[in-house]
Amino acid sequence: MVVYPPAKKRPQGLRVICVKWGDKYPSDYVYKLQNMCARHLPAHEFICITETPVEGVSCNPLLCDLPGWWQKLGLFQPGLFPGNNIYLDLDVVITSSLSAFVGALATDPTKLWTLDDFSYSLRSPKSVSGETARQLGGAGTINSSVMLWQGSPESEVYQIWEDFNPEVMDVLHGDQNFITQSLYPYSIKFLPDGYVQSYKYGGRKQAPLVVFHGEPKPHQVGDDWVKQHWV
Repeated sequence: MVVYPPAKKRPQGLRVICVKWGDKYPSDYVYKLQNMCARHLPAHEFICITETPVEGVSCNPLLCDLPGWWQKLGLFQPGLFPGNNIYLDLDVVITSSLSAFVGALATDPTKLWTLDDFSYSLRSPKSVSGETARQLGGAGTINSSVMLWQGSPESEVYQIWEDFNPEVMDVLHGDQNFITQSLYPYSIKFLPDGYVQSYKYGGRKQAPLVVFHGEPKPHQVGDDWVKQHWV
């Protein structure tokens, strides 16, 4: 039986959330993300959403019965996470302060703050057709590796959960494609340029936050700066 520690009263301040579903990522990824957030974010509560508690980490049970990355949609159930929230994928590397992210959220707290996709940009869409177009659900998509929102009655992010129908999982590639369909363009804001980089497409340049989408993952590379910060 899975046993979670007693639930803590959730503060109204800053919260960092990650999701560990299944066995794709070992617990080491959770520990390292928690450590990086402690070094590079203001005081916050760190929560891992998982079906298997991670020792020494504040964990909550899965939020819904959706598989894999679709589990992220459960984050946007009304009233679930009051205050300011940052969601981070487990496969990111933080190299310096992310305070600018929190500042961006304060400028428009009713929106979902996130990234333009590295492969299928919304701001610079490219022509797609066939199966790719069907899975995208449009000309481009956000990248849901990093998402910020304020859990308040005025927030527009709850439209995601209200719009969701499980049948879309048979059509769209993943959670970020559905989030795009639900919120873009009126309820999406993009995080400041230059603060997030793709390891795959960024020429291995450092940025405050580097996303390891696809392959390779942080444990598979030997760059000195990754070894320095992914601890």
